[in-house]
This record gives sequence, structure tokens and C-alpha cells, in this order.
Amino acid sequence: MSRRVKFAVGAVLFIAAQVACSLGGYTLSPVDAGDGGGGAQPADAGGGDSGSAATPGALVIAAGPPTPTPYVYDGPAPAAGTGIVVGRLLWNGLPVVGNQVKVCAEIKFIGGCEGEEYATVTDDKGVYVIKDVPAGEWGLAFLALDAEGWQYVTSGFINAAGFDVTDGAVTEVGDMHISKQDMTLVSPADEAVLSEARPTITWAAYPEAAYYEVSLSGQKGQYLFLGYETTETSLTAPADLQNCEYHWSIEAYNASGIQIAETDGLWYFDIIDQPYACEITGLSPADGASASAANLTLTWDAHGLAAVYKIHLYNADDSSVKILDFVETTTNSYAVTQTIPAGTYEWVVYYYDATDELLGFSDNYTLYITSP
Repeated sequence: MSRRVKFAVGAVLFIAAQVACSLGGYTLSPVDAGDGGGGAQPADAGGGDSGSAATPGALVIAAGPPTPTPYVYDGPAPAAGTGIVVGRLLWNGLPVVGNQVKVCAEIKFIGGCEGEEYATVTDDKGVYVIKDVPAGEWGLAFLALDAEGWQYVTSGFINAAGFDVTDGAVTEVGDMHISKQDMTLVSPADEAVLSEARPTITWAAYPEAAYYEVSLSGQKGQYLFLGYETTETSLTAPADLQNCEYHWSIEAYNASGIQIAETDGLWYFDIIDQPYACEITGLSPADGASASAANLTLTWDAHGLAAVYKIHLYNADDSSVKILDFVETTTNSYAVTQTIPAGTYEWVVYYYDATDELLGFSDNYTLYITSP
């Protein structure tokens, strides 16, 4: 299995697979929910009223025509002090049967559900009905298809969306078009080491896919493809790659533009034996050095592909305090004339080509300013 998450040293760069959803403004993100984070799971939390005889976790894609009409709940009213959460899971327009769905008092990206939770399974129409949910704000999660762990509905990059459950009311989540994570890599193999400047990435055709969206980027921020749309099953890098680790992923869409599959995490390969690496090295002040703000000059190794450098110097305790906010220079040094109060700072240098495309960056370096 490919690695699911990658942090690049020295950059605020976080990559996680996301799944398209029909809820306006929401996406679906994977989370390692484990056993639910130890929260209570009431035995009568709606599981007996979803109309399904399927075993929880038996991921059956029901046969039949697409069912695009959102489900509308017309059952008994909620009990006093509680509400009901209803919705439907679809894959490629078809109901997802017998899949676990739950609401959680809190969902964290690392750790999953925490606190109280209420669960059920989808019925033969893909519908879930979670009853007796105390009024308040809840997160929603469902068991992933063809992959480990759970996925949760988000309102942003990694923050779980809050659904308001109102006393005596029904919260209709609507249709969620979920995705499988079973696309097949062909080449290069995951974790491959390549010495070619412009490799071709290839994947297996996915049944019922009308087109694909491809993303390919370097460990240090070089984006070759970002959601690039193609009907083919291979793409060649559009520019020479650097000595660097690269990762790529594929999403498959049906003719209606609904995502039906994606890679299970990210696939990786390393490029070697090229003229340039995807990073630069800071020279002075050294990492962890102390210096006065007076006559302070930052220097770094020149990079052969760089047309311009952008320097970021900020307070280590409060990153909103920026001394240099991507200040540009065409040389490999910068004399800091801005006022810098005493304190701890971080600095990093990014380099770009003549079209202002990011090619890479340095590590973050710590700098202790002893006096303004």
C-alpha cells in the first residue's frame, strides 16, 4: 500500500487525499478513526431503523439504475431533546448498501472520532437514518470503500464539518457521492528510483471512467500536474525533473463528472542523476545562530535553475509576524534593512523559474536575534 500522508521538511506542505461530495462547500477526507476513539456508542443509535439486513462493513454496491433524487425522511418524529440525521451514500450513482455511518461529538484528523457517537448502516437504497442524536453540533463519518479506516465530511482542508442537530428536527444531509480507492498503478512502481529526466506515469484504465485528473508534484513544491484532466491512461512529465522525491495520484470520474475512484494515498518515485537538486542550502547565518539585526545578511547557495528567489523571515512563536514576506531578489543573498525586534525567527528561501513557477526551497533555519 502506498503512503497516505507526506510532510515535506521545511515547508508548510500537507497532502491528503480528498473525495468529491455533492454537499455544497463540503469535501470528504480520510481519517484513521480506529475504534472510534473510545467514545460511547449507544446500542440503539438508529441501527435498527435504516431498513437494512446487511452486515455492517459488508461493502456491497447494489445493482440497479442511478438514483439521483435526494432521500427525504418521512418517519416518526424525533424523541424529545434529540434530532434525527438522514442521508444517502451513492457510488457511481448507485446505492452503497450495508455501509457503516456515524455521527461523532468531535472528529480529529489524527485520532478520528472522540467522545459520544451514534452509528447505523445504510439500507438497500443507500439510506442511513441515525435516531436519538442529542441536539448540538456533530461530525459525520462513514466507513471507506475498498480502503482501511473511515472518511469524514469536511468544511475545509482537514477540519471536520459541524452539522447542527436541532431538538425535534430532522437534519437532512442529502446525497453523498463517495469514491473507491482502488485505482491500479502500472509504472513507475511505487518507491521506484529513476534516472530519466521526463518519466512517463501510467495507470490501469478504470471501468466506467470517462476521464481522469492527475496530480504530480515534487517533495519541495514543484507542481508538474495539479488536477490535470485527461482521457488517456499515461502522461509524460512536461519538464525536466530535478533530483528529488516526487509523488503522484489519480482520480477517476464518470461521464456525469462525479468522482468514482482514486488512488489509495500517494505513489512515490525518486529522480537521480540529474544536473540539479530540488533544494537549496542556506549558508549564513547558520541554523541556530545568534545575531544582531544590525547589518544582517542572509546568504544561500545559488541554484542553476533559479530566475528569482523569495525569502520568508518570520517570528518562530507567531508566524503572523513577518519581517520578510516572500521578498524577491535575483541574487543569492539579501541584506535585511527591516527592523527586527529581539526574538526567535525562522527563515526559508524559495526559488522560481522565469515564469514564476516554484521549483523548490531550502530547509527552515532558526535565527536568534539578540538586539534590534
